Amino acid sequence: MTEGSVVAKSVAEYSYPNNETQIQFVNTQLDRVLTDILNDTNNLKNISQAFNSSGAVLNGISFHQPTITNITDLKPFINCSQLANYTAEIDNGQWQCVGPCKTNPDYCHQHGICHNDIHKGPTCSCFESSLEQFYGPQCDLFRRGPGFYGALFGSLAAALLILIIIVIAVIVIKKYKGVWINSYDRRLSAFEEDFFDFSDTGHNKTSRGSEQQPQMKATV
Repeated sequence: MTEGSVVAKSVAEYSYPNNETQIQFVNTQLDRVLTDILNDTNNLKNISQAFNSSGAVLNGISFHQPTITNITDLKPFINCSQLANYTAEIDNGQWQCVGPCKTNPDYCHQHGICHNDIHKGPTCSCFESSLEQFYGPQCDLFRRGPGFYGALFGSLAAALLILIIIVIAVIVIKKYKGVWINSYDRRLSAFEEDFFDFSDTGHNKTSRGSEQQPQMKATV
């Protein structure tokens, strides 16, 4: 340096990004990158022109000991209080404000879809069908749908109808069977009377005729 030279000190402050990879870059590689940039001839020329100087020279770069060594050290600076029921968690190497739907997958008891509302907190859209319906703040309540009762009463009505048909069929069959048996008995009785009755046959008349013939007496 010559007499009359101006020594300019500059301080640069870097904000740590919310990313583990970039934090490591700031702590381990930034000094080398800045040194290469400030030692570049074109960059030094631009600096000289900015100070109306004939030439600028880089005396050196110094870094303070980093206060943030990894992503977990950023936790005190993460604030999720403006989001209802959100909590801070590390996801893919960075801090995120995560809602209850992600931290508690069973919030709706697997019976609905969970939605994170940044103002009201988590809400559930419960599943429902014609046969069953889930309801409640967390879909933890259950009731049968109108379709279930329709199917139930329809099945009972069908079963009752079948039972009535069976009863009627049994009654008709018994009645028909009774009529057939009575008819058969009458036919059988008439057959027996006709088959075993010999009172009007010709054999009996002949016998009676021979019995009525006069007897001849012999005289001596």
